[in-house]
Amino acid sequence: MKSKAYIRVGILFLATLIIAFWGLNYLKGKDILRSEKSFYSLYDKIGGLTKSSPVTINGFQVGQVRDIQLSEKKPGKIEVKFSISHKSIKITKGSLARIYSIDLMGTKGIALDMASGTSICQPNDTLTGSIEGELLDQVNAQMLPLKAKVESLMSSMDSVLMGIQLVFNESNRNNLAESFSSINQTLNNLESASRFLNVYVKDESLKVSSVLSRADTLSQDLLKQKEGLEAIIANIRKFSDTLNNAPVIQTFASFRQVLDNVHQITAKISAGEGSLGKLLINDSLYNAILVTDASLNRLIEDIRIHPSKYIRLSLTDKSKSVYTSNDSELAKALAGEGTSEYYLCVLQSPTPLSPDNEILQQTGRDFIQVGSLYYYYTYRSLKIEPCLKKLEKIRKKTPSAGIFTWVSGKWKRLAI
Repeated sequence: MKSKAYIRVGILFLATLIIAFWGLNYLKGKDILRSEKSFYSLYDKIGGLTKSSPVTINGFQVGQVRDIQLSEKKPGKIEVKFSISHKSIKITKGSLARIYSIDLMGTKGIALDMASGTSICQPNDTLTGSIEGELLDQVNAQMLPLKAKVESLMSSMDSVLMGIQLVFNESNRNNLAESFSSINQTLNNLESASRFLNVYVKDESLKVSSVLSRADTLSQDLLKQKEGLEAIIANIRKFSDTLNNAPVIQTFASFRQVLDNVHQITAKISAGEGSLGKLLINDSLYNAILVTDASLNRLIEDIRIHPSKYIRLSLTDKSKSVYTSNDSELAKALAGEGTSEYYLCVLQSPTPLSPDNEILQQTGRDFIQVGSLYYYYTYRSLKIEPCLKKLEKIRKKTPSAGIFTWVSGKWKRLAI
């Protein structure tokens, strides 16, 4: 009885060992009950490929990686042994064993890229190995153009925002406020006009009724004159019959001849033939007008700058004020009035001043940089007269204030 018990225990222990051996291999991905065909491939690097990594064909798993070691036949290469567990799979010669990324975590596998052909690889043959780039590297490569476009877009948006900020500066905001005030005034005027029209229509309704009454009377008078109207219509019919018998075709032929002659005349004028054509084509008259206009402008400016040449003023006449100056630079600046701006500067400094500066708090923070100097101004205009008026007021508080402008391409202070 004891011997039978020992036999049973031995059989049970042996079965346990067999099951444990089969289970361990099964957990490793190796089915000892199924035959496998082994193949090899060589790589310069494997990028994180491990044992038991899947071997797939078109995404379907057909085997696993069994062993990874340094190649003894080719030093520096890594030899990967993988098995194919499906008997129906036949690998053609020239196929690639490509290492690829399975997921974003960097898990690797081998994908068999079958080559076209009829020659079949035998077990233990070595396939050509290749490795594709990391999935993260591929994503980065795809994102680089998008990144460049986004950076370009951000730069463009920055330029647009700077342009908007430049457009909506303090001066333009004041102009917009004045424009909205003008629009509001215009709307009020329109409202007043609509009220006036409403009252006017009510007042004129009686006149409209009178006009309608007269129109009714006129229609009745026309009915009374029906026979006369019928006679007039008969005369119109006779006239139309006479017009129908008239030589209309010959008349239109003559009219067409006249149009052809007019067309020939206009063509000659466009070509510059004749006195009228030369007057329209040649720009000598236009140039002469421009020269005359320029001469007239210079005469007017000279009269304004040097009125004493043309107008004699009484010493007792205090009702008018004339701006004169012996400074040639001022004369040149005034002669170019309207082409450059005049700046009423209150302070100049070799370095930018703090916004908390007492003078800037009273006069303004706007400045223009010329070379290494900063000129802080409180007013600017295309005309000299407003600057002169404001200069008289500002010099009471800031005697060093002056008017600056560009004279012959140079930044000059006008001697006033």
